[in-house]
Amino acid sequence: EKYICITRPRRFGKTINAQMLATYYTKGYDSHKIFDSLLISKEGTYKKHLNHYNVIYIDFTKLLTRMNTYEEFENRFIEKLVDDLCENYPILKRNSKYTLSDYFTQSLSSFVFIMDEWDAIFQMDFMDDVSRKKFLILLKDLLKDNSYVELAYMTGVLPIAKYSSGSELNMFGEYNFMNDTQYSDYFGFTREEVKGLCKKYNMSFEEIS
Repeated sequence: EKYICITRPRRFGKTINAQMLATYYTKGYDSHKIFDSLLISKEGTYKKHLNHYNVIYIDFTKLLTRMNTYEEFENRFIEKLVDDLCENYPILKRNSKYTLSDYFTQSLSSFVFIMDEWDAIFQMDFMDDVSRKKFLILLKDLLKDNSYVELAYMTGVLPIAKYSSGSELNMFGEYNFMNDTQYSDYFGFTREEVKGLCKKYNMSFEEIS
């Protein structure tokens, strides 16, 4: 269950939840002050996971800025990841024969991958069927069956099956409006949360429901 994809419409809190998870897991920031007062701190595994991981956080909507071709996007994607790895792992040496997964393997470390709006690229004008296939293969080679992946958490708007009709991303458990009984309370507002907000701000629940 280390491959999770959350699909929800826009404005349903996908990004803030992705950023929260990155803040919780990352070694790069001491986030005790954020989480120590929350319910998660009562869990037995809280300290085991808090700030214990190398986190790769990618917001695809920002990565796609000023992109005109799929090749430009792929080159930027690979270049930025390799730059980060080489900066943080001096044992790594650039090698034109390496794939992206080779660099991660050579780092001798494990990673949590958090990818927000992974499907944003499919809305770009330059994406055709060939480019879509290349992108899916890129993600598959990076994430699928690689020992350095501790967790791969993705968010998107539309179901994976809409784009990946083959086996590229079939390792993901997909949680959407129709099948999600595990995470649904953490996206948007529950009925009880709305009632509580109405009471706090003297609003009529009946009028807004």
